[in-house]
Amino acid sequence: MECIEKSIEGKLEGHHLFLILTSLFIVLTEVSYYTGVLVLLSALVFYISFLVGKRLFYILRLEDLDYREGYRRGYVLGLTLMFVGLLFLVLDLLWVGGIPLFDPASKRFLSPLFTMLSRLLILGWALVIASNLSLDKIRVIVYALIFSATLMLLGYRTGVTVLLMSTLFILYYTDRIKNRELILLASGVILLLLILSIVRMKVLGSGGIPLLSRMDLTMSVLDIIVHNFNGVFNGYLTYCAIYSYLGMTPGPRTVIANSLGIQDVTITPTIFGGVIGDYGLLGIVPYFGILGLFMGFLSRIAQNFKGIYLGIYAVMLSYLLVGIETGILDLDVIMYYILGFLLCIYLVIKRVNPLKGLYLTPLREGKKS
Repeated sequence: MECIEKSIEGKLEGHHLFLILTSLFIVLTEVSYYTGVLVLLSALVFYISFLVGKRLFYILRLEDLDYREGYRRGYVLGLTLMFVGLLFLVLDLLWVGGIPLFDPASKRFLSPLFTMLSRLLILGWALVIASNLSLDKIRVIVYALIFSATLMLLGYRTGVTVLLMSTLFILYYTDRIKNRELILLASGVILLLLILSIVRMKVLGSGGIPLLSRMDLTMSVLDIIVHNFNGVFNGYLTYCAIYSYLGMTPGPRTVIANSLGIQDVTITPTIFGGVIGDYGLLGIVPYFGILGLFMGFLSRIAQNFKGIYLGIYAVMLSYLLVGIETGILDLDVIMYYILGFLLCIYLVIKRVNPLKGLYLTPLREGKKS
């Protein structure tokens, strides 16, 4: 166990990445000093509480558990989710009668429910590679690129980014790639996003610097929310994130756009804008404090127990980092966080009242379960 703890300590983790990316959003955009300080404060609260969450894992002595969820169960669940995701992706394309990647105007006709369910492919793939450690990194990367290209047909970059990022995190935390390879592969993901942004701008006939233009627009929206919509929505954005999939409300990003007097488009408010708009400036500390504590705790569980825990954590961390720009305002993403929380509770209960005789070995070559 000491070897595991020592190897974990030398890795790049979620709180480092969150602080680095948040700082880049501040430095590379023309956000006001006041808003920049609020964003940095939020990131620091997350960073500190993440460290507390990691420590909580050892305080509860979860590393002493002799019970481990079977990797085979996570593998089968992952394959099932992948099948469901691919099925609804095909149904979504049939529903719209075209391919939004090549016809951006058709994207507005996609079924929100089908699109949400198609993203189960992301979670399913994460569970498969986190539970089947016999898959080498070359095969994992090739398959990830194939599935990313499939998701790309819907015309959304977020799902593609999350799938690739979560794949890298799982490879990294299962020691199939090292720090140098992580940096090189992450650079490849950024290059891919840059290419997609350039293609999108050419199709739409817009100018500007790819990615940076998007960052600057998003942070300018955050500035407006901070100065004009502080706590105005009173939780309505979160409400819309859930009920918009039932057709009962507009989407939260549509609400943001309409509040700014913009119609027929959606606008991302950043993860900070959603919190400030819903709960005000005072909501920053408890929101990012609880989020950091939870993510830090789950990160230790994921890196120690792998399987389902690592799969869901990698997807959650990827959505968190992407959410710096887009916000956590999608029902399926919220459900992933709820699932992660339930997994934490599940392991704590196992620590208090561990079950005996329920140990399954991982799917490694040369081993039997």
